[in-house]
Amino acid sequence: MAVRALRTGPERSGDEQFVGRCRELAVLHAQLGRVCEGRSSLVVVEGPAGIGKTALAGEFLSAIENAIVLDVSGEEGEAELPYGVLGQLGAQTRPLPEVLGRLSGPGAHPLSSVPGPGGRPSPEAPDPGALAPPDPLVVGAALLELLGRLQRTSPVVLAIDGAGWADLPSLQALTFTLRRLRTDRVLALLIVRESDDPRLPDGLRRLLRSSAALRLPLSGLSARELQALSARLGPVRLTPQAAERLHEHTKGVPLHARALLQQVRPETLADVDAPLPAPRAYTALVLDRLGQCGNAAQRLLTAAAVLGTSAPLHLAARMAELAEPLPALEQATGAELLVEWRTGAGVSLGFPNPLVRAAIYHDLGPATRRRLHLLAADLADDVVHRLHHRLAAADQVDDELVREVARIGRRQAAAGRWSSACGCLTRAVQLTGEGAARDRLIAEAVEALLAAGRPGDAGALAAQVTPAADPAARDYALGSVALVAGRLEEAGRQLDNAWSHATHDPRLASGIAGRLAMASLIRGDGPAAVLWALHASPAAPPPPARPPRSAGLSHAPPARFPDGDESRPSPGARTSADVRTSADVPLVGGGQLVWFARLAGLGLAGRIEEGLTLSGDVAGAGQAAGGEPASSDALLGRGMLRMWADDLAGAHDDLLGVLTVGADGSAPFQLLVATALAQAEYRLGRWDEAAAHAEIGASAADDFGQVWLASYAHAVAALVPAARGEWERALGHVRAARAACCPDNLLALVSTAGADALTATARGDHEATVTALMPLTRTDLPDEPVVVLWRTLLADALVNAGRLEEAEAVLVPCELSALVRERRSVLAAAARARAGLLAARHEPAEAEAVFQGALEHSAKIDMPFEEARIQLAYGTFLRRRGRRAAAAEQLEAAQLTLSRLGALPYLEQCDVELAASGRAVLRPQDTARLGLTPQEHTVAVLISKGLTNRQAARKLVLSVKTVEYHLSHIYTKLGITSRTALIGRLSDLRE
Repeated sequence: MAVRALRTGPERSGDEQFVGRCRELAVLHAQLGRVCEGRSSLVVVEGPAGIGKTALAGEFLSAIENAIVLDVSGEEGEAELPYGVLGQLGAQTRPLPEVLGRLSGPGAHPLSSVPGPGGRPSPEAPDPGALAPPDPLVVGAALLELLGRLQRTSPVVLAIDGAGWADLPSLQALTFTLRRLRTDRVLALLIVRESDDPRLPDGLRRLLRSSAALRLPLSGLSARELQALSARLGPVRLTPQAAERLHEHTKGVPLHARALLQQVRPETLADVDAPLPAPRAYTALVLDRLGQCGNAAQRLLTAAAVLGTSAPLHLAARMAELAEPLPALEQATGAELLVEWRTGAGVSLGFPNPLVRAAIYHDLGPATRRRLHLLAADLADDVVHRLHHRLAAADQVDDELVREVARIGRRQAAAGRWSSACGCLTRAVQLTGEGAARDRLIAEAVEALLAAGRPGDAGALAAQVTPAADPAARDYALGSVALVAGRLEEAGRQLDNAWSHATHDPRLASGIAGRLAMASLIRGDGPAAVLWALHASPAAPPPPARPPRSAGLSHAPPARFPDGDESRPSPGARTSADVRTSADVPLVGGGQLVWFARLAGLGLAGRIEEGLTLSGDVAGAGQAAGGEPASSDALLGRGMLRMWADDLAGAHDDLLGVLTVGADGSAPFQLLVATALAQAEYRLGRWDEAAAHAEIGASAADDFGQVWLASYAHAVAALVPAARGEWERALGHVRAARAACCPDNLLALVSTAGADALTATARGDHEATVTALMPLTRTDLPDEPVVVLWRTLLADALVNAGRLEEAEAVLVPCELSALVRERRSVLAAAARARAGLLAARHEPAEAEAVFQGALEHSAKIDMPFEEARIQLAYGTFLRRRGRRAAAAEQLEAAQLTLSRLGALPYLEQCDVELAASGRAVLRPQDTARLGLTPQEHTVAVLISKGLTNRQAARKLVLSVKTVEYHLSHIYTKLGITSRTALIGRLSDLRE
């Protein structure tokens, strides 16, 4: 039932600047739906001051329809005014029960009739002739009567804001009423900082903490919601990184975030390296507390504010010149201005939140700040912090300091510390005057910003390159931004032009080539990706005067190196040492992905074995050298190649290892690792892990603005939910993949079409599968079998749609490619599709032979879902041929795997076929009555089919000990001691 406020209380309108809180609003509207059905509800909205409790309530109350809204609130100045809260009802609804009417009518609140100091009502000086206020129980009964009368016509929403400041009699009466609401059409919405606030009566606190109340705690807004808030407040929308910084600074508290968005200049908000102040009102509170501290505590707090959000106590004490800092620390923590904790290295201190530190820091005078930063620079033990303090102390920055900032930024980039590199390099840009040096610094800063996942900031910085700048630096910066934004045609033009002007700068040429390698890869041009990756290598030959157009983003024959072998640099090429002497650190265009582009390019070019040999050498050398970034890059490439070569266990080991050690990698690197690992886990049947890692990849694509890889990440994230029948989630990822897709991005086109088709296949919508995949038949795709795996999906759909000749034409290229390169996964899927085609042509003998061949292929690889699909298709075929016993054998094997994976759409199909084969279906809910968990159910079914513990472990991807553990629990729960008894118990359940 839709409800609209028949408003009797103060009019609330939706706040145009309200953002977020979608989950909380959904909960409130769901509770209102319960109320409309005659089930009363008590909801407690709680959270600290400024978190947005009142705003949430206002947004909710302004949106509801066809309900009576009674809206009252407590006020700190009226906390001693008897019935000051419930007395507000008199202005909202008529007629009132007599007792409630007296609360707001003439002579109400008799205890407040005598003026106190300053002319205010004084509860200490009551009018002797006035009537005493009514008993709270009487008032509560009258309120219950009022609600009962109002709900006869419409549901009632009773909102009490600021309950912590409400007067005690009102709260006592309200407690009486709330305890007696059961089947009433009343939603009580109580807004309070804490449900166990000591200012609330004991009875009300117990009620709010009981199961009768639904507690709705509020936390801060997310960075995305703060970004939306900035757009509504104007004049500019924060970049994702600036919103993230504001979120970290304010903890997402709307009151503080809104104050800073209105108080701070837009350029300061946008500059993620500029310190943010605290809101003015908050600063006043902090400084008041600071002023109440002693001199020693003030010095300690000042030193801590200069050091940052946290620091070792001994370091802050040295800066504050305190021989014995503990008394000062005790006073500061008592004032809630500092917190302290103990680590293995001693005591550390920090601020309760960044706003406290900002208030103290920004109150320092410039001379004091300079003196303390210089002292901190002398005490700092790492180069980045030392540089930070030197810059903060400098009133005029000289050229030497600027060069040092840039030098340290390059070293941070070389080490993969992208956040530090961004800070140093962007600061160096700000401190450098216009000219070639600044343009070059912009190119390097753009590279670091893109690697850090800050494409918005990178684009803004790249736009600052002067029109007369060196074309190599200018177009490298602009082309890199365009590439990450998914504008491949624009990126190709700019990067090609940058390459043609990079003959004077080998480091810049290396960065450009790295970008072109990745651009070629996502366009599906493996040979070009290999060539460009070789140009990006530190040992590559100098760049030619013009770009090798065929190796760029066009389609001419590939250029070759002087020795005729495009996989190795020519003799006399520059060495790593030569490059290192030309500058501090080479650019890494593509940010840690050059080796990946080269290895994946070899895979797309059909040279997987060559790539595996090469990647083994590089990864092993990198690990021996202590895990250089190149080794992680090579392991990512090797993991991808192993997955394509059906070595799924090896791929999983490589990719999981990279994920573990590569947390500091560039944004696209982290995205690719998580997404590739999810693909491997999906094929291995580890779907829970696959879903988790795929969500990480998709979130990285969105959070870091990686449009060029977003379709791939979201497409992989759709795989598990599609196969499990989680349609809304799967389709959400498909829509996101489609939104990021562009015609030139082959990786995006294939991934998106594949995810769309897999979702349609799981839903049994074969025409939608054909619609999704048919455009790929008109695309120039590499013939690597794993790339054309979509052809098996399309062939299946065409067979089911009765378009057999088209299915034949689609399937043949896939079969030939897989046969030549011996890709078992593709051969198995292609055989399944071929068998379905033969069955549709009424060639049963040939179809059965091909089904058996498909099972043989699947037995040689570890892809349980594909094997289950073959068994399901084969069992269906046999059942339709009247061979019910043989069909049941295949279907039961499929059922076991599909049940373990949670592939509900396929499991339902399997159950239908089993029932048609005359076999009772044993599902986890059947054994749950005996106390078995879903995992124990699966083990019990396998053992009852005659499998050994080792065979069951291999089937379930578990250890033998884990199977033995489950089996012992099964025996205990069922009260049996043998496998024979287990078979009997399960047979009884089937009957």
